[in-house]
Amino acid sequence: GFTLISHCGKHVILRVINLKNLKNLLCGYKNEAKVCNLDCFAIARNDAKRYAQGKSVILRALARRISCKKRSFGFHPQDDRVLKKKAAFTLAEVLITLGIIGIIAAMTLPTLIANYQKKVVETRLISFYSKINQAYRMSYAENGDTVDWITSDKNYSYDEMVKWLEQYIFPYMKHMSVYNCTTSQAVVACVTIPDGSLYTFSIYANGQDVEYYINGKLGDRNPRNMFVFNFSKRVRNDGSANKQSMDFVDPYVFDWDGRRESLFTNGTWGCRKGCTNCGYCTKLIQLNGWEIPDDYPW
Repeated sequence: GFTLISHCGKHVILRVINLKNLKNLLCGYKNEAKVCNLDCFAIARNDAKRYAQGKSVILRALARRISCKKRSFGFHPQDDRVLKKKAAFTLAEVLITLGIIGIIAAMTLPTLIANYQKKVVETRLISFYSKINQAYRMSYAENGDTVDWITSDKNYSYDEMVKWLEQYIFPYMKHMSVYNCTTSQAVVACVTIPDGSLYTFSIYANGQDVEYYINGKLGDRNPRNMFVFNFSKRVRNDGSANKQSMDFVDPYVFDWDGRRESLFTNGTWGCRKGCTNCGYCTKLIQLNGWEIPDDYPW
């Protein structure tokens, strides 16, 4: 079919979308009394049919055959809007739209990124927790009761810790390397694992500490990266022989009083912004079903 494209002078140059639209243009609107030139309509209709059948009908010839002034068809003044090409968006409208999109993106992207990062941490944390406890259970089946795994009231040297790992953990959990990362506060063995993260072992008088670093960076001690566990650990720093986590690795709760609010405030282990040890952060996540809670110091 055709499309109405323009008018010039007293002639109307038409491309007809369909015969009904052409008749509307020739006869005006239904709710107003308009002059309808049926002869012109018949001519245009025949030309449209011939065009559809593949015969050559050019627009100028069609205009000449119609050869009617606009007023002969009873055009309403509003019909001029039909004769004009529909306007596109202006540059100002496009810029305003882009600006709004940019503002919305600036407001939502940080939240989306943070949620994604949290999901990555949750996934890798529960994966490590599962793997290391599976290793301990497999070791238990071969090496017997865990009560005798660690010598009480003894601070292990680096070599003694490596020997302990080679007997109780390495045969049951894959690792890439082990190296000495002793600090001024404690003798520490660092173990890298295939997913790029690492964990540390410290065995001393109170028991065993395990620190898991998701991004593999040992010095990045913040609640987004470092998560602390313990094994065969004394319940409190009071010299008593009572121990916890005897058969499995559990989130660090040394000297915790059992109240959730204490996980934020208790000593240097409290999970809060600016914390130094942040030991209780792992327990806080575990209590929330291994999902980072809304009040977590992210």
